Amino acid sequence: MNNPYNAYPGPPKIPPIDVDDALQYTPLASVVPFTPDMIPVPVLSTTTNSIFQSDVDKQSSRFALDMLDGHSETHPDSKMVRKYLNAVTNQVGQTTSTGFRFKALPNDSPPNGVEQRAIELLRGSQAGKFAELVVGRAAVPYTNGQPTAVIDRRKSSMSQNRPPPQTPARSSVPPNAHLHTDVHSTTPIALSPYLGTPGGGYRQPSFQVMIPVQTPSQDRFQNGAPLKLSPTPPSSQVVEAVVIKPSPQIDRSQYIQSEKLDHILKKSKAFVSSSKNRKRKHASSYDDEDAPLAAGIDQRAREDGWLVSLQGLIDAIFQAEDNIQPDTSGRYAERSEYSKFWLSGTTDGDSPCLSTAMQTKLEVSIKRVISVKRFAQVPVDDLIRVEKLCENALKRTEALSIMPPIDDTGSQTEDWLGRIGSVDNGLKTARTVLRIMLGGREEKQLYSEDLLASVLFLVKNLIEGAINPMVEMRLGSEQQDIFKSAIAQKKILGGLLHELTNVLSLFSQMVANEGATESAVTSALYMAASIVFIENAGNEKDSIFGISKVEIFRQSAMDILTSIFARYPDQRSTIFENILTNLEKLPINRATARQFKLVEGGKNIQLVSALIMRLVQTSGTYQPRKHKREFVSDGDEEQQQERLEETQDKADKSPDEVVMKLRSVCSPLLDSASKNAGSVISYLVKKAMTSTKSGDQPYRHLLDIFTEDFLAVLGSPEWPGAELLLRSLVLSMCNIVDQDKPGANIKTMAIDMLGVMGCGICDLQVHFRDSHRSREGGEDSIDAHISQLTDKHLEIVSGGNKSYPAGFEEELLDWQGPFRIALEHLFEQRSKDKTLQSACGYYLTLWSSKVCNAYEKAGDDDDLDVDIAQCASNLKSMTLGREWDDDLDLDDFSQTQIRQAYALTVLNMPFCMSFEKLLSRLLRGVDDNQAQSRSKSLKALMLLISKDPTILDRTQVVPYIMKKAEDPSPLVRDSAVDMLGKCISIKPELEGMVCKTIVARANDTGVAVRKRSMKILRGIYLHTRVEPLKVLIAEALIQRIKDSDSGCADQAKKTFEEIWIAPFYDFIGNNDEDGKDNTDITPQMKLIANERVTVIIKVVQKEIMLTALHEVIKSLLQQDNNKNSSRNFRVCKTMVGSMFDDLLDRQGDSDKTDRENTMQTLTVFAKASPQLFTPEQLIMLQPYTENLTSDDLQLFRSVIRIYRFALSVLTNRQSSFLQSVQSSLLKNLTRLPGTELNEVVSCLWTITNILKSPGRLIVVTRSCLANVTNSKIKQQYEPTEGRRLLRTLHILGLLGHYCDFEEQASEFIPHFPRWDGKSVSGLTTDTITPFCAENIEPPVRKAAIESLGRVCQTHPPHFLKSKVLEIFDQVFKEQDKECTTLILDSFKGFLMLEESRSEFAMSDDSGGKDKKGAQTEEPGRLTQAAYANQNDGVSTTLAQKYMKDIIEISKRSQDSYALLAIEVIASILRQGLVHPKELVPTIVALETSTNPAISQIAYKEHKSIHGKHETIVERGYMDGARACFKYQRDVVGDGCGATVDPYVAKLRPLYDVLKDGSRKVRKKFLSNLTMSIDFEPSKLNVDVHPAHIEYARFAIENLAFFDYVHTDEVYQIVSTMEKVVAGTGVIVAHSIETDVFFIKLENEQENQQRIVDPKRLKVLSTGAAILMMVWAARSHLRKAYGVNENKYRDFRLGKVKANDPLLNKAPTRNPNVNPNTVWEQIEGTHRGLESDSDMMEQCRQFVELLNVDNEFKLAAEGDDEEATALGATNTPEASGDEAPPVPNTPKGRKRKGSADVGEKSGKRKKPNPRKKKGQG
Repeated sequence: MNNPYNAYPGPPKIPPIDVDDALQYTPLASVVPFTPDMIPVPVLSTTTNSIFQSDVDKQSSRFALDMLDGHSETHPDSKMVRKYLNAVTNQVGQTTSTGFRFKALPNDSPPNGVEQRAIELLRGSQAGKFAELVVGRAAVPYTNGQPTAVIDRRKSSMSQNRPPPQTPARSSVPPNAHLHTDVHSTTPIALSPYLGTPGGGYRQPSFQVMIPVQTPSQDRFQNGAPLKLSPTPPSSQVVEAVVIKPSPQIDRSQYIQSEKLDHILKKSKAFVSSSKNRKRKHASSYDDEDAPLAAGIDQRAREDGWLVSLQGLIDAIFQAEDNIQPDTSGRYAERSEYSKFWLSGTTDGDSPCLSTAMQTKLEVSIKRVISVKRFAQVPVDDLIRVEKLCENALKRTEALSIMPPIDDTGSQTEDWLGRIGSVDNGLKTARTVLRIMLGGREEKQLYSEDLLASVLFLVKNLIEGAINPMVEMRLGSEQQDIFKSAIAQKKILGGLLHELTNVLSLFSQMVANEGATESAVTSALYMAASIVFIENAGNEKDSIFGISKVEIFRQSAMDILTSIFARYPDQRSTIFENILTNLEKLPINRATARQFKLVEGGKNIQLVSALIMRLVQTSGTYQPRKHKREFVSDGDEEQQQERLEETQDKADKSPDEVVMKLRSVCSPLLDSASKNAGSVISYLVKKAMTSTKSGDQPYRHLLDIFTEDFLAVLGSPEWPGAELLLRSLVLSMCNIVDQDKPGANIKTMAIDMLGVMGCGICDLQVHFRDSHRSREGGEDSIDAHISQLTDKHLEIVSGGNKSYPAGFEEELLDWQGPFRIALEHLFEQRSKDKTLQSACGYYLTLWSSKVCNAYEKAGDDDDLDVDIAQCASNLKSMTLGREWDDDLDLDDFSQTQIRQAYALTVLNMPFCMSFEKLLSRLLRGVDDNQAQSRSKSLKALMLLISKDPTILDRTQVVPYIMKKAEDPSPLVRDSAVDMLGKCISIKPELEGMVCKTIVARANDTGVAVRKRSMKILRGIYLHTRVEPLKVLIAEALIQRIKDSDSGCADQAKKTFEEIWIAPFYDFIGNNDEDGKDNTDITPQMKLIANERVTVIIKVVQKEIMLTALHEVIKSLLQQDNNKNSSRNFRVCKTMVGSMFDDLLDRQGDSDKTDRENTMQTLTVFAKASPQLFTPEQLIMLQPYTENLTSDDLQLFRSVIRIYRFALSVLTNRQSSFLQSVQSSLLKNLTRLPGTELNEVVSCLWTITNILKSPGRLIVVTRSCLANVTNSKIKQQYEPTEGRRLLRTLHILGLLGHYCDFEEQASEFIPHFPRWDGKSVSGLTTDTITPFCAENIEPPVRKAAIESLGRVCQTHPPHFLKSKVLEIFDQVFKEQDKECTTLILDSFKGFLMLEESRSEFAMSDDSGGKDKKGAQTEEPGRLTQAAYANQNDGVSTTLAQKYMKDIIEISKRSQDSYALLAIEVIASILRQGLVHPKELVPTIVALETSTNPAISQIAYKEHKSIHGKHETIVERGYMDGARACFKYQRDVVGDGCGATVDPYVAKLRPLYDVLKDGSRKVRKKFLSNLTMSIDFEPSKLNVDVHPAHIEYARFAIENLAFFDYVHTDEVYQIVSTMEKVVAGTGVIVAHSIETDVFFIKLENEQENQQRIVDPKRLKVLSTGAAILMMVWAARSHLRKAYGVNENKYRDFRLGKVKANDPLLNKAPTRNPNVNPNTVWEQIEGTHRGLESDSDMMEQCRQFVELLNVDNEFKLAAEGDDEEATALGATNTPEASGDEAPPVPNTPKGRKRKGSADVGEKSGKRKKPNPRKKKGQG
């Protein structure tokens, strides 16, 4: 814009130019109309040029002449022949006709020989009879070679006055020019030289310059009346072309180039390429005068031929019509060739119809003449007569039906085909009528309202009666028979649809160009709307016509709506209203909905989306006033107004005036477009706010589809209206988000839409950035300017600036800027696609508006004002005058550059510029108070980041997401964790920042959150090289191995296999044979193993990780559950080898800690699988067992543990090694602490079994027995004696536990003479028992009890010894916690051994059957079975004897004491030692513990027994609910029925178990739980503890916060609650009114005493509070789950079927209902009993609820209806677990002093009291 040479307002001064430059402005270089007052363009041609372009044109032009020839032969005296003969001869005989000079004939030829010779030549050339008649009657002046002789064939005289024609120099008529029989041609006619040359000699033809000059007298028709044709006048002569030679004095070498002058000329747009015009005009549908003019003689001749052909065809039709009149019927019968003109069977009456072929020929001829703008020369009377003929065909076919017959018989099919032919003829007739109306004629007679109505009536009946129904038919629908019949005629019906589409297209053009009547417009509007909203098929098999044909058909209807919208502004609101009200008919399936193909390709969009955008664009398009020829009479005033506007335009000289004028034009247009776009978006949003994606209405889906469609074309220049619609939508969504209290669904919808639109902006921005990076720099200055603007824009966006730098907007709006390039592209494409008219107009308006705004912002900058005003002047000319300087060549720009320029403009429009506001709303949504909104915001934000990763560079984004990972809602946490994982994948450098947050979420309470966290951590572990990060991840994953959710545990195990084991698979292969021993460790494998081992070692440094890691390794090696177990074994063995290598490499003092950690890790592998170790590796550890010191105790402990598990792989071949180890261990036996002592004794027994020499251990055992036996039983021991006794008891207990010396009992007898010698374990038990008495020193007693329990674990019969049982009874009686723990631990050990023995037996049975077919059994199997049976008796006895004590212990606390008790209970349940029902209440209570270890064990066992014994355990669930209440109140310390943040029912574990079971059992429990709240007022005890109100609150809150499985469960709970309140509530209310408020009935005496009994008040207020809490929960459930009133009423009356889909689907909780509301209501009601005033208020509120609350009245009425429906007149007593019916609700009561004074009085009904179940 900043052009120093461009000064406003005058044009730039141009220096003088030479002839070559000026020549382009002369007529010789311009295309101009051929009028006599202008110099025509010389055309080089030969006289042999033909006027016909093809044989078809030639045959068509001769049609009229052939017809006249035929009539001349048969009826030479007919009226038609005489008419045309006179017309032609009169034209030929005019005095102004051209004279022809022929060579002289031989002297002996008479004058009349010339005529005879001509006739003979005509006959020889087959010119035709009519030509002979013309030649015979015409008076053609000619000369026979003599200058003064003019011959007239008719008068046989010579004209002496006519001068001889002048022969031009260097040119002559070629002697071989043929005779042209077309008398209407305007080209020079040269007769054949054979007429005048004897022997036929002739000269070679030479080129000549012919200048045809057309005079007004040459027109065939003027002013609608036919004129006589005359030959070409003398002014059309052959002349010599004059070539202007340049002056010899001009020396071009003296020319110099002036850069300044070139710049001025270039900016002035004066000099352009010779191939372009100086001024460019953009054509439109109303710019007929701007069409390109035909140039050249051949083109003009062809136009004349088309005109003559049309007239001849019309005349032939009229002649055929004349011949079928009654007076000529005989003649018609004789001339059968006229039958081709008429439709069979239509010539007998008064309404003949042209045949289909003739209609097609007539329509094509009219179309040709209109295309060359010669239609005005056709007589109007002829056209009116043609229209009358057409009207006959339209009326004949307008009521025909084309629905195919179902019965495919011959006669019906033939009849149907006849109707199809008639309808096809009618449609072709309609095309002819519309073609005539589209001809641009001024005569109003041609625009018959009745005729147009007939066309529309035919089309409308066809569409509504057949086309639309057949389009919507599908295979398999109710009309399947018709569909099959129609699909068989698909080709015929497809052709008919094609004709109908053409008719609609013509009507659309007529509306746009000529207009129509109001009735026609209205009818067409609704007809087109019905077509637009028909649903096309999704595949070709379901389409009768074909998908593409139907879509073209719908597009033609869309064109009609657009044309009406553009031409008739008063219809615009109707069109929009029609579209919006029909939106619900649109399909929500995206594949079916989107079948409109875009011009630029890509994915399809909805047709309605394209229609809405075109209508919005049309609203913003400047529409010049059009002359309405046919109906409106104020055309003169409009033309005067246009001239006035043009005059005002010329007067605009100052910049302010130009901008003001431009603003006055563009502002109303843009306001109209904005208003229409806003109304569409407002309607869609309003409808979407009241519907959901799962609801019946489709508006929520439609809003998504429309938004996606608008975004799909956001970067396409052909659809600029998409930006305006999206602008309105983003504004609407932002307003919803900014509201204080929008509904959750509405707000999530808004957030979702903001995310989708943000993605669209990001897509466009990223594509724009990538295209700019890959673009090639051009030499064009405009392209370089666009590139600079792009760089500035990208810099602004990357910096996050919200404002543009100075001058950027002005450069963007520059006349040579991106707007101009995009607009020029649209203008060029509009010549190919007229539908782009609205895009051009709206984009021009948008640019103009921005320019006007920029001018106002410019302020006092004069230079800038001038530049903007110059651009505004050009835009004003472009808008009003439709012309502008054509100084931009689009050929210099590629399609990519053009779209890049358009994208630059769109990105700087309000929609894309609102991205920052959009992003800020999403970030604010992350902190919303509704969990659903927070989750949606996170997901939307993630979509934006995935589209444009640069968003992560903003400092506030990642911290926002990390903060939400700790949100109270698991849904939000899940979304946040997922988003963090995607952020890491997009930007890996963020992993260090967010990893700790994800690790913390791996221990989340939500299962989905834990799973997602583990998945993300796995990815981080495999890609990161940071070792501390890997250790942190491994520690988090290990803790999930024993997750309460089996899915999480399995995923954790699989994750470890993927991160620790799978990388080795490529090195060890898939060979499982001998793979355990033949693994070659490569250096790379060693490197990977070291890396994994390093992490594992650091993980096990924490003691808590040892057990979990053992589970990991064990799961990897299990063959039953892992198909890769063999490969995993080899990998683990490789790791073990790597750790032993590390031990060898780290022998220094500084490596002691590393050695300890490595050794501790090896213990985990040894426990998981001893086969991982080799004998050599075990021998390597021997030195650590010798010379034990306190510093080496950790290493010693680890080595002993490894030996304990791994020595079993050795044999007696390593006897020396084993003996050495045995000696070392025995040597240190008395020096080891208790933990190591256990491992050592176990290891010693393993060595003894391998060596088969128990002698040394027998000696140790005898020594311990002797020491204990010799010790005296005392209440107090000396310290030394006591320590020695304690150690001896420990060792003796361990020896008795691990060692079995029953076979070596003989070696003990000599040393213990009092022993009976039956059992060594019995000897040990008897030796220890005396020290378990209650009077023994506590440490000694505890050691003795522990040792006794260890011995009994492996020798269970000793549990049943009377002395042992007495000891256990005494301990349980004393309730000593430590001693009880020791006994429970012994029980647990015994029961676990029994379980493992049972599992081993089961696996052994299956293994034996697999291997040996169960034919052989191991020795001693019967003995083992008998021993197992004996053990079963022990376990059963212990379980039944001490179960109550164990249960009390488990429910007494939540510490390790209770944990041990629940572990014992779980083992008892698994083994089935007691009846499951006895333990159900305890399990139900313990699974609500706040200690995760306790709750997980209880829940697991509960789920197991419920699956096995559902019908048994369900009987104990109500006792379990009460036990849970007491457990929560007394142990947990919270008697509420739910936890907060989030609100979760405490009985949720129980309900989760019920979800997996029988539906009947679940509903029964819910009913029983609800009815347990009920009470009998007369028996309500408020003095007991806990009071019933406490339990009622617990049950009510559970019912309020359960996540129900089916909707009928909600209905059941609500119904039962209403029964409770309606039944018991009436009794309580009556008691309150009489005993508290002293309200008496009318027929009773008033009670004078008004002192309220405090006890009675407390009872009634408590009852009222319970019922108020029930009602609050009932109201909450109805709101939260959206109870359907009609369905609920039917449910209560028993009218709903069991398989009703509504009741069987999962209920959806309304997130708008805040659970905190009901929580506070229940809590407030529960606390409202603290004082007498509070109790009085409670009573008052309850009475008011029953008397005033409409919902309660409806519920009570529902009870009566239900009782009536069920035939219940009396209330039976409740029995069993059934819910008791509710008594009839008394109504019609009236009290004195109440609010019901004006009502009728009536006697009060006495309720039927009922018996209640006992209180809780």
